[in-house]
Amino acid sequence: MLTALGVLLVATALFDLFHTLFHPAARGKISDFFALMVWRASRRFWPRSLSVAGPLAFVLIVVYWAASIVLGFALIYLPHLPRSFTFSPGLNPQVYSSFGGALTVSLCCLITLSSGVYSTQIWIEFLMAVESVFGFAIVTASISWILSIYPVLEHRRSLAHEATLLHFSEHSGLRDLRDVSDSEVQEILLGLASQLTTHRNELTQFPITYYFYENESETALAGILPYMADIADENKSRKGGAAIAAITLGGAIEDYLKIVAKFFLERPYTDREQIMRAYAADHNREVVRAPRHRPRAA
Repeated sequence: MLTALGVLLVATALFDLFHTLFHPAARGKISDFFALMVWRASRRFWPRSLSVAGPLAFVLIVVYWAASIVLGFALIYLPHLPRSFTFSPGLNPQVYSSFGGALTVSLCCLITLSSGVYSTQIWIEFLMAVESVFGFAIVTASISWILSIYPVLEHRRSLAHEATLLHFSEHSGLRDLRDVSDSEVQEILLGLASQLTTHRNELTQFPITYYFYENESETALAGILPYMADIADENKSRKGGAAIAAITLGGAIEDYLKIVAKFFLERPYTDREQIMRAYAADHNREVVRAPRHRPRAA
């Protein structure tokens, strides 16, 4: 039973790791659950420290993978300690007959640190080597994961900052989109749509990036997204490519919000306006609208 439980723990952790990092069409259910719980707890108890939710979720997930493998292999080794192992001089074999001893052996194997304990059974020695490989894989995969996350955050910030500057131009009266030619509006809206679709696809691959909070309102997509929806709606009546660009941006916003609603807000996508407001509220952001926006009647 101990061996079966150990194998189950190791297999579950490796399955979650594989789907989180190496399977683009799938998601690690346990990792997603940990990230969501950290986010909700941070919003409820430490709203002013929301910026640590994403990094904390990242660390917790990596610790879960490592702890599950250490615990799982310890349960596999435990029934065979100490009779199937040989010990370096000075070590008391009876000390390693407990779960703590098995845990020590497993941890040393994971971090490739010699504990002076070696198995006399070839299959156990093989498992100890496999655990060392898993430990190295977790370290390298975690480093690759964090290096992959930050470009996604940079893309999101750049998109939000560009939209914020466009809003500033309109809100301050420097330049109104209504005074811009159709070709220029087409270029602007297609650029926003392209960036948003890129970020949507990155979000499906790296869902943990949703929980990385932006300290600066200028780079917070949750707040500025309604403005992007407004200018998409306002320019659908233009002619030619500008209208197509506006429709494309509106579709990109809807597709993005459907992902947010389903996987992060855990609610059905029924109304675009409601989901945009729920998204902004989830990130503690004020909704930013176009200067000409008129609230819909209740």
